[in-house]
Amino acid sequence: MVNIKKIISLIIITIVSISAIFINLKLNENMSINEIKTSIIQGFKTVKIIADKSSIDYDGLKFNVNMPVVDYEDKDIERYINTYIRKNINEFINLKKQRKDVSKNYKGEKIDINYHVVFEDKNVLNILIYKDIYIKNKKYERIKDSYVFDLKTGQRIYIDNFLKNNQDYKDTIENYIINDANKKNIKIDKNKIRIHKYTNYYITNEGICVYFNPYQISNRKNIYDFKIPVTAFNNKIKDINTNPIVAQIDTQTITKNNTYLNSIINVPIIITENKNIEKNINELIKNDIMNGYFEVEEEAKDFLKNTPKEYITPYIYNVDFDVKKNSDSMLSILIKIYQYSGGAHGYYENRSYNIFIEKGQNLNLKDLFKENADYKKVINGLIRDEIKENKQEYSFKSISENQKFYIQDDKLVIYFDLYEIAPFAGGIPEFRISSDKINHILNEKYINIFK
Repeated sequence: MVNIKKIISLIIITIVSISAIFINLKLNENMSINEIKTSIIQGFKTVKIIADKSSIDYDGLKFNVNMPVVDYEDKDIERYINTYIRKNINEFINLKKQRKDVSKNYKGEKIDINYHVVFEDKNVLNILIYKDIYIKNKKYERIKDSYVFDLKTGQRIYIDNFLKNNQDYKDTIENYIINDANKKNIKIDKNKIRIHKYTNYYITNEGICVYFNPYQISNRKNIYDFKIPVTAFNNKIKDINTNPIVAQIDTQTITKNNTYLNSIINVPIIITENKNIEKNINELIKNDIMNGYFEVEEEAKDFLKNTPKEYITPYIYNVDFDVKKNSDSMLSILIKIYQYSGGAHGYYENRSYNIFIEKGQNLNLKDLFKENADYKKVINGLIRDEIKENKQEYSFKSISENQKFYIQDDKLVIYFDLYEIAPFAGGIPEFRISSDKINHILNEKYINIFK
C-alpha cells in the first residue's frame, strides 16, 4: 500500500511538472519543434539554459546574438557564470564595432553568435559559443569559444585543472595531435602546437576535444579539432575541485569614440560582503584606468590637432581584464592595456592588482615574504634557471622593488613589460613559480593563498 502511494505521488509530481512546462510553452506559441523539445528537456534539469536573443545593426555591421543565460539553483554561481560569458561576448562585439570605426576599407559583415551545451552533469557545465562571420553574405570564418565551469563554485575549469591527475598531459596531447595529423595528412604547422593552461578544449563522451581556431596552427581559416580519448592518458580523469570565489566580478564598459581617440574600456567592478573594502578597491582600479585614458586622450589631441580632419587616424586605447585568482582570500586581477598610435604595431602593457580580500590590501611582492627573507635572490635564481632551461634570449638581471606579478592557482607569476628584458617579438615575458619553491620564505599569513 505504501509503495502504491509513493508511485501515485511520483505520477502526480510528474504530471504537474509537465503541465507547468506546457503552460509555459503555450505562452510562447512561436517556438519551433526543436525549441519545444529543448524546453521540455531543460524542465527536468538542475541547470537550465535560456536563450537571450538580440539583433544589432551598427551602421551596416550586423549581429544576430543568441546568448546563453544560465538558470541555476545557486544564484551566486549563476551570476558569476553569466557575467563571465556576457563579458566575453560583449567584448567581441565591441572590438568588431571599433574595427569598423577605424577601418578605411571596411567590408560589410554579418555575424551570428550561437551556443551549444556540449556537456553537463551535476558538477560540470560545458558551453560552446560559435561566432560565424559572413562578408558580403558569404561565410568567411567561424570562431569557437569553449567554457567549462565548475557548478560547485562557478569557477572556470582550464585544461590543466581538468587533467591535473596527469602530470604529462601536455606531452600526451601534443604527441597525439601530431600523430593524428600525420595519419590523416592534415596540413598544419606542428611547431605551433603548444599545449598550455589556456588551450581550447571541450568535453566529449569519449574524453576531450582539443581544437585550434583559424590561423592558430596554420595559415588557413579552418578550425582543427582533435578528439582525444581518455585511454590516451595514463591516469583517470578525477572529479574536478575548484575553490569558492571570494568576490563577484561585474564589468562596466565605457566606450569613447571621437576625432582623436577610439576606446573600449572594461572596468572590473568587485562586489564583496564588506562594502568599505569593495568601494576602496573599485575606486583604486577605476581611477588608475581612467587616468591612463585621459593621458592618452591629451597626447592624441596634442599630436593630431594640426592634422586635417580627413587625414586623421584616431589613436586606439583599449582596456580589458582577466581574473587570475578569485579564491583562498586572494583576488588577483590583471588589467590589460592596448594602445595604438600609428606605426608597425601597437603597445601592450599589463598591470595587476593582488588584493588580500580579508583586509582589502593591495599587496606588493615583498609583502608576500618573511621580513628578513632575501626573496629577490631566490626569485632571481628561479628565473635564471628557467631562462637557461628554455634557452631564451633575455637580458634579465634582477627583479625590481616594484616588480609586477600576479597569483594564479598555486603559482606566483612574475612578468615584465615589453622591451624590459626582451625585444618586442618576445611579448610580455612571464615566469610561473610554483609555491613549493618559495614556501620556505613565504610570510605565514599568505601561505594559504597559494592553494
